[in-house]
Amino acid sequence: MKKFVFKATALAIGALVGGGAFASVNLDTAVTTGTFAKELNYSSVAPGVAIAAGQTITTKLGFGVSGGQDRYIRVDLGGAKLAAAAAGGDVVNGTLAFANSIVVQGGAIGDGYVIYQVTAAPAGHAQSDAVTITLPALHVTNGNAANVVATYSLYETAVAAVANATSTWLYRNFGDLLKFATGIKFTLTTNNTTASVEQSFKKFTAGTTTGATPATADVLTARIGSFTYGVVTGVLNTAGTQVQLEDLVQATTKVTFVGDFGAAGSLSTSTDDCATNFTAQTLNAGKTTASFTLPVTGQADTTRALCYVVTGNTAVTAQSVTAMLDVTAATAATTADIAAATIGTIDRDGTELQAPFASIYGPTTNGNRAVLTSQHSADASVVASAITEDGVTCTAGTTDFMLKAGKQLFIDAKTVCPSLSAAKTRFALKFIIAAPNNKISGVYNSYTYDPTTGVVTDTSSYPLLRPGTN
Repeated sequence: MKKFVFKATALAIGALVGGGAFASVNLDTAVTTGTFAKELNYSSVAPGVAIAAGQTITTKLGFGVSGGQDRYIRVDLGGAKLAAAAAGGDVVNGTLAFANSIVVQGGAIGDGYVIYQVTAAPAGHAQSDAVTITLPALHVTNGNAANVVATYSLYETAVAAVANATSTWLYRNFGDLLKFATGIKFTLTTNNTTASVEQSFKKFTAGTTTGATPATADVLTARIGSFTYGVVTGVLNTAGTQVQLEDLVQATTKVTFVGDFGAAGSLSTSTDDCATNFTAQTLNAGKTTASFTLPVTGQADTTRALCYVVTGNTAVTAQSVTAMLDVTAATAATTADIAAATIGTIDRDGTELQAPFASIYGPTTNGNRAVLTSQHSADASVVASAITEDGVTCTAGTTDFMLKAGKQLFIDAKTVCPSLSAAKTRFALKFIIAAPNNKISGVYNSYTYDPTTGVVTDTSSYPLLRPGTN
């Protein structure tokens, strides 16, 4: 019979490592508590750091045993290995203490399994008695790519435990011991801001900020959106406690905003109502980026609004403003940048009109056109475009026009869209007019003109639609 070397011969009851959250798995209920930050390196390769001792496996014994009898508990780790040697005191019976518990195979540093020989107390143990195994420090071997799985097997003999054959175990169960998730938090709350056409887009409309609402003419501050930066609650570090910013990032970590900030003024991170500014930056023409450093210690969230203050002298560009987390990773961490995403948009108010059905068929004596009418006190730019059917394209035409103050403007459909692909003739017209919505109206008009007689026949017109109001 094969001999086994006992690594311990006396009962050693180990205490749980205190002071941390740690991870645990109950194999009977499939409940795992404790998720580790996937950005950290828990491998044995420098600069990896082992996960601290104290991760626990709880299960029922699985098969009754008489007093004084030996049984063999085998624990296999899928995706991890021991960073410190196992000991008999790792195993504690939750109902009746084992008379003895020793490591008889595996359990050395670098092993992915351990076999404990346990001796039943004089009164014996029921199959339902709870067993808790508190593991020593662990190294993760799968690069945090998958959960670490713990498998518990109970055998009657040492030979069977070493062979680890499916047909010979008295009881077996398994479950996720360690899970991994993103530890860094960077979330955006978007907002939409409108530059006022009444102010030639040099100022914002009322209600742009979340605080007091000043008169339109006085609105020079826009709350573009806000971000929250910190760590994810409940995600652990190598010590088995709540991950901290210093575990993931270090100095020079910053948030970077990208947009067209050429209307000058300043850009700052602020309290949510833009009333108190933090680290404001002066802007100038051509400015497209701004960065602000962020805290790199602790676990408290940093929530800030992005506030854009303009001078009122330069028109604000309609745009989407993006924010990204620009990370300098901590040692032994692989914390990565979080890609740019929209934190807010700036629109220009004014008028949008659409002709849902326009056409460009027929001889030159057939007319199809839009007629725009202005009651505005200033000239207004008009941007025209075509909306086509799926798979149909429009050849480039004229898109920019000027609607004079108090005048009409006639725009032929063929001017905007001279021809369509696939021999198509129908599309929709869209007009964006830089004038107040209540000052602009329009119709779509089709007709037949006889150049010999000068007579216009077959005339039809319908009002241009205003999206969101019709």
